[in-house]
Amino acid sequence: MPQLSRTFAERLIYPVAALTLAAVLLLPGAPVAQEEGDADSARSEIEEIVVTARKRAETTLEIPESISVLSGIDIARQNIKGLEEVGFQVPNMNLSTRLDGFPNVSIRGLGSFGNTQGVGFYLDDVQIFSDASSRFGDLDRIEILKGPQGVLFGGSNIGGAVKFVSSRPNSEEMSGRVKLLGGGQGMADGEVSLNVPLGENGWAMRLFGFSAEHDGYLKNPNSPRVNGLVNDNDRDIGETEESGVRVSLAGPLSDRLSAYASLRWNDFEGPNNTWIRELSQTSLRHPDKVDTSTNARHERDTVSAMLELTYELDGFDVTTVSSYTNTDSDRYTDLDQTQEWLLDLFRPEEMKVWTQELRFTSTGDGPLQWLGGVYYSSFDEKMDSDLIWWNTRALPDGNLTGPLGCAAELPTCSGVWTGETLTLAQEQEMFLTPFEKRKRDKSHLAAFANATYAFGDDWELGVGLRIDRWENESRQFGDVPLKADDDDVEILPRLSLSRWLGDDSMLYATVARGFEPAGFNVTSDTPDLGFLPHFDGEDATSYEIGWKGRLLEGAMTASVAAFLVQYKDKQIETQVPATGAGLTELIANIGDSEQYGFEFETRWRVSDALTLAASAGWIEAEWDSGTSVFTGDGSVKDIGGDTPPVIPDFSWNVSADYQQPITDGLSFIAGVQVSHNGEYDGLRVADPIGVSVTNPDFTLVGAQIGLAGENWELTVNVENLLDEDYYTDVQTFPDFYFLDGDADEIITIGTLGQPRLATISLSYFF
Repeated sequence: MPQLSRTFAERLIYPVAALTLAAVLLLPGAPVAQEEGDADSARSEIEEIVVTARKRAETTLEIPESISVLSGIDIARQNIKGLEEVGFQVPNMNLSTRLDGFPNVSIRGLGSFGNTQGVGFYLDDVQIFSDASSRFGDLDRIEILKGPQGVLFGGSNIGGAVKFVSSRPNSEEMSGRVKLLGGGQGMADGEVSLNVPLGENGWAMRLFGFSAEHDGYLKNPNSPRVNGLVNDNDRDIGETEESGVRVSLAGPLSDRLSAYASLRWNDFEGPNNTWIRELSQTSLRHPDKVDTSTNARHERDTVSAMLELTYELDGFDVTTVSSYTNTDSDRYTDLDQTQEWLLDLFRPEEMKVWTQELRFTSTGDGPLQWLGGVYYSSFDEKMDSDLIWWNTRALPDGNLTGPLGCAAELPTCSGVWTGETLTLAQEQEMFLTPFEKRKRDKSHLAAFANATYAFGDDWELGVGLRIDRWENESRQFGDVPLKADDDDVEILPRLSLSRWLGDDSMLYATVARGFEPAGFNVTSDTPDLGFLPHFDGEDATSYEIGWKGRLLEGAMTASVAAFLVQYKDKQIETQVPATGAGLTELIANIGDSEQYGFEFETRWRVSDALTLAASAGWIEAEWDSGTSVFTGDGSVKDIGGDTPPVIPDFSWNVSADYQQPITDGLSFIAGVQVSHNGEYDGLRVADPIGVSVTNPDFTLVGAQIGLAGENWELTVNVENLLDEDYYTDVQTFPDFYFLDGDADEIITIGTLGQPRLATISLSYFF
């Protein structure tokens, strides 16, 4: 696999930018001034995009809500493999992968970063709870549904849903693709997809597999510690190996019954949340150094299976979707974020998820279209994590200074460095204290229905309802066993009214409600408390009005939407110093908020060679009057009117895609994408401390250039063309650097975004 040095990668930047611009402006087939009456002849219609946002095949124009779609071609050509790349292309969506497997994501300000889900992730109608940050590949498209999706998708979809739709087996012909990619940061990546018809009975099999490795862009300098000794960590802290396989089968079992089944396996070994330690909340430096005593690492293994059966009856189909997912995950983090051997965290976790859906879908051509069904899910999780305390001989007096205090069972947790010189073996002596010893059993049992009725040729009324009963049983095991449970029934309505303005455009209004269930915090503090702290569920009601349509005789599509969201009991994750020692991580209900904004998307097929696209989104959000938090001195602070965290104010994206034949069987291809993400306030370490940090806005440029033959494609791709410094997430955090005797300081941590990266890929199709 070829590898590009950073010097060579940088040399590619300006030729790529110049050639792409030349392609758009000068090459044959690019837009030029045309005489009146000749413009339409040079223009092709944009192909309508079929989605399954309402669990039936429809075009995006038929659905009365905002939907963004990334096509399989764009996913492959732009090398979209991570969730950040998805988020950058969708305005009003803030998305960070989080290497622990639980993505930080919010849409229109709905959904929280951290251990609350908020936005659902799906692969072929199966919700992903444990490894949404995995790489799936061989995708037909990615659908982003904005706003509460409670009726058809249930809880944990309060902000929307992200659906990965895989390419399904095709019994018509054998086909496949092999793609090899190499580039900077030691990038070596290969994937293969293969479609195989299985005889003449309509059955087919599809195989997708990939293997990838790279060194990453973060470095551990292994700086000398205060005693002069040096750690021996691998310098490439982001070194990653990931691989996966997905096998699917599809075909008829009888004249009326058909089946689709898939089995996937994903294995990840790489960094855990590799945070940059910033000492300031006002002037972020964006260094690429993670100077820790131990590199943060994550090993995750997932096996998942699903079975879909469809029985065709007169006037309706019966579909059943069953799934099972098992994920084992081990995560290691250096909590003090320094080169000293002080405080680490080890979090082994096991997750098992079962889901079952049975639905009935109308297939007639009449004015009434409907679907309904029942759904059940069960999520079982076990976390057996410990805080790891190092350097016990160097911290001898047993009285930790600062607000963290010192648990009586900790024999040595001083805040004063003695200056004693220790061997590495002595430094690495350790003892453990419990952090999270929990088991969580969560389930949903729901009945849902959605129907639309067309009045004449112009009006359509949509009505949906879901009745969802959820249960949460949380247990702390260990020396102080504790148990708590909660359950409730949620009523989730949805109402829409749309009016067609001719055949190519529609006005609509939609009201929908979503929710995120309540739960319990199980942390290092709960044994002392004697109970499991409870947090309430959150819910949101969204009002949306919009227009979408086709213009210029089908050469352009556009949509405009305005929304208002009333958010109740918003859940936010935070970290606070524990009452004994170490860290408590918890979810709390801060209060109610209201947000409103707009979105705009358009795509224009300028000519057969050139397509332009643009989108933008703006959000204004604030806490309701009377929302308050405790401050460090015990007083109460009113934060009404302040902006809630992790809500970018303004974001936009523009792109150009160009493909022009050069000779018979050979085409020139080029593309440019420019994405802007607005500034937002990051999560706070804890409102009692009251320190926040602002993540500034940033703009990213990506570009592709290459050649395409009849059955191959060679492309140079550059991510972050201008080498912008940015964080995909940022927050304040406790400072566990105890050596100065002051443990009450607050620092900033952030996940550094991808710097400039150039890669070369070769794809072969057959």
